[in-house]
Parts: sequence; C-alpha cells; structure tokens
Amino acid sequence: MSITPKGLYLTEGRLVQALSNKIASLRILLDHSNNSDELNQLMKGLYPSEIAYLIQHLEEEQRRKCVLGLKSEFNAEILLFLSPSLRKEVVNLFDISELSQILINLESDDVLNILRDLEAIHYQKALNYFPVEKSRFFLERLRHPQHTACALMRSEVLVFPDYWKVCQALEHIRSCHTPRFYDVFVVDHERRFLGSIELSAFVKCQEDELLSEVMTRSTHVIPIDWGQDEITFMFRLYELISAPVVDKDSRIVGVITVDDVMRVIEDKVAEDFMHLGGIHASDFYETVSKTSVGRLNWLLITVIDAILTSLVIQYFERVLHFKQGLIILMPIAAAMGGNSGIQAATVAIRALATRELNALNSARFLWKEVSVSCFNGALLGGGLGVLAFLWFKDIRVGLVLGGAVLFNMLWAGIAGTLFPMIIARLSGDPALSSGPLLTTTTDVFGYGLFLGLSYFIFKF
Repeated sequence: MSITPKGLYLTEGRLVQALSNKIASLRILLDHSNNSDELNQLMKGLYPSEIAYLIQHLEEEQRRKCVLGLKSEFNAEILLFLSPSLRKEVVNLFDISELSQILINLESDDVLNILRDLEAIHYQKALNYFPVEKSRFFLERLRHPQHTACALMRSEVLVFPDYWKVCQALEHIRSCHTPRFYDVFVVDHERRFLGSIELSAFVKCQEDELLSEVMTRSTHVIPIDWGQDEITFMFRLYELISAPVVDKDSRIVGVITVDDVMRVIEDKVAEDFMHLGGIHASDFYETVSKTSVGRLNWLLITVIDAILTSLVIQYFERVLHFKQGLIILMPIAAAMGGNSGIQAATVAIRALATRELNALNSARFLWKEVSVSCFNGALLGGGLGVLAFLWFKDIRVGLVLGGAVLFNMLWAGIAGTLFPMIIARLSGDPALSSGPLLTTTTDVFGYGLFLGLSYFIFKF
C-alpha cells in the first residue's frame, strides 16, 4: 500500500482505478445534490492535479456545478493542470475580482499563462485588482511574444550581492518566504549577473566565505528575448537544472527551471503529433461544431489532392485500355511512395526539433535518405515487378510497376527530407506543413509516373 501525505490512497498500479472511482462518486453527487459542503468534503485532501483530472472527465453542466461549488475554496493551481480549452471555460465562471483573488498567490509564470488565455480587455480589468507594482510588472511581461524567455521565466528568484557572506544569505533564506530554487545567483550593486552557486555546493560552503569567492562565473545565461526552442536546446545540451534570465544590460530579471522546460517540451511534442494529423491543437474537449470547423482545412487539402490525382488518371485514361491489370496495380506505387516519404519526413522533423539537423550536416543527411530510398525502391520495386510479371504473365506490367515504385520512392525520400528543411528555413512549422505537400506530391507523382511509364512501354 502506497500512502501519499495527501491525495489518494493507492495500491501499486491502481491510480487510474482510484481516480475513476472518484469521478463516479463526483458525478453521482453533482447529479443528485447541490450541497457545496459535500462537494468540498469529497475533494478534501486531493492534489490540484487530481481535482483537475476529475473536472476534465465531467460533462459541461457537471463541470459548471463542480467549479461553482468549489468557488469558496478554489485552488488556482487547478487551472494549471486543465487543458487550454477547459481552462478558458472554467475561468469564465469567475468574476474578474474573484479570478484576481485566486491568481494573486500563484508564481508569476503561472499567473502569466492564465492571463494569456483571457482577452486583452479582461486581463487588463483583472490586473486592476492587483497591487500597482505587480500590475505594471505583468503588463510589461504580456507585451513580450508568448514563446520567449520572458513568457517562460519565473520572476521570483534568489539573488544576493557579491559582498555578502554565506551566513548572511542563509539567514535571509531562513527568515523569509523563498521560492523553490536550485541555484543561488550573485549580482553586483546594479543587479548585473556575476555568477551562480549550485544548491548542493551552497550548503557545503563555510559560513564566513564571501559569495564572490565561492560562486561559479562560467554560468549559462538566457537573454530575455530568446525563443523557447533555443532555451530547450541549451538545457538539453548542458544538462541544466536552472538558468538565469537577463536583460540587455545583463541584469537578472528571472529564472527558468527544468520543470518549465519539460512543460515546453511536452507541449511541443503534443503539438507536433497533432500537426502530423493536420490538427492545430487537441480538440478532445471542444464541442462538435468547433471540432468540425477546426478539421476542415486539412480535409479540404485532401479533397484537392484527390481531385489532382483524378485529373492525372483521366489524362492517361487511354492507357488503362492497354492492359486491364494496370487498374489493379495502380495504387501500389503511390502507396509505397507515401509511406517512404512519411518515414523520411518523420526523421527530418525530429532532427530539426532536436537541433541535430542543421546547415552543417544537411547535405549528408539528404544523401543518406536518397541512398536509402534508392536501395529500398530497387529492392521492393524489383520484387513487386517480378510478382506482377508472374501474376499477369507480361514482362511489361512488371517493368511498369517496378519502375514506378523505384522512382516514386526515390522522389518521396527527396521530398520527405527537403520539405521539412525548406519549411523550417522559411520559419514555418515542418510538422504542420510537410504532410499536405508530401501527400499531394507522392500521390500525383505516383499515379502520373505509373501511368506515364505504362503509356511509354505499352505504346512502343
């Protein structure tokens, strides 16, 4: 039996079952009672993440009743664990003054994430309930682009002047509320960054030592305008736990920790996964109408692809009269090219995301993918060509199928590698844009190549 300090009592492997039982109890309570005391008693001792999980599995009306019932003791951290669409729905159930009161105790980066979900007029009203200094601080942060260090960092950071001793820093930490920290940062009299001390080293220092004597100067710092992709790459490259964020004058304005970076990576992975399916964001909790509209763009591209493919087939319609077996074999070349292209594109997109693929090795990577496509195309094309010959007893059919598979897989390897690289170079999203281009070209090229080879071989 594993017993957490608060939250659910679990036996090994039974977390989902325990949460499912809680969800069932919560649904029954919400359907048959409006007693907020019973609701708060049911939620008593649960972590914010557990409560968010329960809320996400309720129907819309049940969610409304649940949140309104919890209003008096609502923990703002619950909002951080909700999906973006549900977070907006829950936030809208609070008055601006109520929302401001529950947000004011959160860390600055979490407050910023929630404020960004509000329309400009609403978050400006919410900030009117904040202390003047905090209100100005958040307005300044909201002016920066969303996917930068300024949006990701936490402003609550431990900084000490270089002339302090270790004992003074320890006394300060003991005497006041301090945020979670992994490093202590040392600054000069103008708050310009000088160095850092890892927590593990800090607790071992002699108390009479100066911070300037024990700090490490070779610390990786993050400019405030850096993008999140650069930040995640730096954390991965140097195995960082935390890093200070500095402005153009090298003054510390915040800190980014590994948990912030992990959240960015998780969101990026989920986003790329959705983009490969032609979906901009998860619509799991969206209404039917919003989900349908959100998916139309990709489906319209598929319609265009199908129309272009049909036009190619119509253009070579006479070829199909040469040999009826061509109709049976026609989809094979396009399908093989499509799968080969997806493999190459998947590897390229991942390599771009992890910064493994860049200008220094792009030519080598392209040559490798072309070589792989040639080898696999020759192997599979030859095998399918022999199979077609044995099936239809006509060497020409085998030559058509084998040649079409070889050349379409070759093109798919080139396109699957180049499209993500070109899109990334143009500052686009390879995961979102590569799929439609690749699918359209491999389908049209596959059918066109198969029918074109058929026309050439059977006519002459």
